[in-house]
Amino acid sequence: IKGSVRVIQPEIGATDILQQCTTCRNGGNVPERQLKMPLLKFPPSLQTSCLEVLSQLTQDQWDRPHIAVWLPRITSWRQPHNINANLYQALLDHLVKTEQLQTWHLHYVAHESLKSLKLDKCVNILDMVSVQTISMRCQNLQDISLYLCKQLSPEGIQLILWNAHYLRVLDLTYTKADDTSMAALACACPELHKLDMSGTNVTDIGLFELCGLGEAGEGCKKLSRLMIHGIQVTLFGLSYVIKALKQLRELGTDLNSGLVLYGIYHDFLLQDLPLGTLKLDYVTFSSRIVDSFPVPASYIKAVKLCPNLTGLVLRADMVPSIDEEVLQGLSLLNHLHVDEEEYRQGTFQRDIVPFLSKVGAKMESVTLSGFSDVDMLAISVHCPNVQTLSLENVQGFAQQPAQQVKDCAFENLASIVIEIPDEVPQEPLQFQLKRVLRNAPVMEVLHLWGVQCFTDDFMMDVMKKNKFILLTRLRLIECHGVTQKTIKALMNSAKYFSNVVVDECNKLKKKDLQDLRELAANRNLFFSVEEGWGKMYDNSNNEEAQWAAM
Repeated sequence: IKGSVRVIQPEIGATDILQQCTTCRNGGNVPERQLKMPLLKFPPSLQTSCLEVLSQLTQDQWDRPHIAVWLPRITSWRQPHNINANLYQALLDHLVKTEQLQTWHLHYVAHESLKSLKLDKCVNILDMVSVQTISMRCQNLQDISLYLCKQLSPEGIQLILWNAHYLRVLDLTYTKADDTSMAALACACPELHKLDMSGTNVTDIGLFELCGLGEAGEGCKKLSRLMIHGIQVTLFGLSYVIKALKQLRELGTDLNSGLVLYGIYHDFLLQDLPLGTLKLDYVTFSSRIVDSFPVPASYIKAVKLCPNLTGLVLRADMVPSIDEEVLQGLSLLNHLHVDEEEYRQGTFQRDIVPFLSKVGAKMESVTLSGFSDVDMLAISVHCPNVQTLSLENVQGFAQQPAQQVKDCAFENLASIVIEIPDEVPQEPLQFQLKRVLRNAPVMEVLHLWGVQCFTDDFMMDVMKKNKFILLTRLRLIECHGVTQKTIKALMNSAKYFSNVVVDECNKLKKKDLQDLRELAANRNLFFSVEEGWGKMYDNSNNEEAQWAAM
């Protein structure tokens, strides 16, 4: 075959496939899409083309002389094209990514060289026969994701884990995993570092097995990340997890981990022992459990046990209890979430601003909820490196901000979320928001709920200074002052603008959204318009039509 592709001794049945591959040879040298390239469709690479043709073969064609004999021999005219050295892994990943994986494929691609098995997009593929095949052949797996594989029984989960002695990452989210699965995991996978079992049937008993406190007696003692949202565990079980897993850094739970932490802290005090240290880097003194009782403000002292703390969730009334000794343990803090649950007046200026002045230098993410006197300009002064700012259920903004914003104040701000009730005065918000947006050149996500001051005139004034070159997503809910004029202006200015969500905005009707869709299609852009929060309205990109047009 002439051109940029040559073949060395093709095997039976390979010629037709290779001829199809050469039709895409002009795209062979196209680099992989970078993180922030213009959102245009581009031809697939040679590797992708070969894998795609192979993936479309029927089962009887896969029974021909083995694909591993000829596919790696495809070369460019100068040097061998870098088809993935692990052909089995490349094929499996492509079948999953393109959602073409069938159960029978596993008979061909299940191989000892596989390091990763991620079936997130193919949740109904596994049965007991294929699980047995994987367990017998794929004993070097290091990363397994069974996310949403609800059809797989607990016995099937045990079988797939039984020989995975080198497993380091496991995702069992929303599966039928139970306490027996944890016992099998504790015996078979001593190298496990990351585990997500949110939404499973695991209880405290399973946690004890995982910690090596059950009958198995082994345990996954190297766990550094554990996600257990939405499972039936108690504070008692959570306490054992924190104390037994000495390498644990990330712990995701709906329970109040700060309350558990204080229990451990209190034990040290009762026994008059020197305070030990934990590797936990995230602690929450809030709970997602309904009717849970707030912990006393003094419990904040328990964070002394966590010198590596980078994320903290707490109530506003706990902030005054943070003394200098506690502050020393917050030197690495970069994610902060503070809730004003009682909607008290003046707490932002009185308590939060002084606290931010002490810990804000390294702050990357700030979430404030329920405050009535928010001053975004003060946040910019004390948190100069903030990248994500979320203001949720805000009851009001400071009438006269204490600080004047500098030109470089929000130069790192990539995402801002503002959600306010209808009765909140708009003038103070307009004053602050205009200065925030004018000085945020790397803004990527703008989410506004109930912000009536966000109008066409407002944005035209803002865009005189900030063109929002990096903006990708705009979410507007109950913002009645904006029209499609602003969105079109952003489409003309923002190179990466690809998604707009509109819900109950009086001046943005279905026809306006349809016009935006057509405009995006005419410009050959990846662009989606959604009407209703999370409800897809239209996706202007048709990949097949766009590829044909090019």
